[in-house]
Amino acid sequence: MEDSVFLEQAVASLMKRHIVEARLHTDSQKTLTDEQFAKNREVQDRVAGVKTNPYFVVVDPNTGKKLGEFALSGGFGSWPGKWVKFIERMAKKAGR
Repeated sequence: MEDSVFLEQAVASLMKRHIVEARLHTDSQKTLTDEQFAKNREVQDRVAGVKTNPYFVVVDPNTGKKLGEFALSGGFGSWPGKWVKFIERMAKKAGR
């Protein structure tokens, strides 16, 4: 997603207006200490409640409440459209 879908113009401009991106890496420990990796897994369980990767969660910065979540499904060609619809729903839900 980060190397393809997020870079498409329609997606990038929408994300720039409505999303502050934070990444939590839980699938590979490459540059993390054991403690950091365990903490990331703990946060993933608390916020997302799943161990699926990639998995996207939108959180309202004012309340900390989860507004929505997105798991990839379907073929690659459908992801940009699905992602745009998801971000539009999240922006509306957040009152933007």
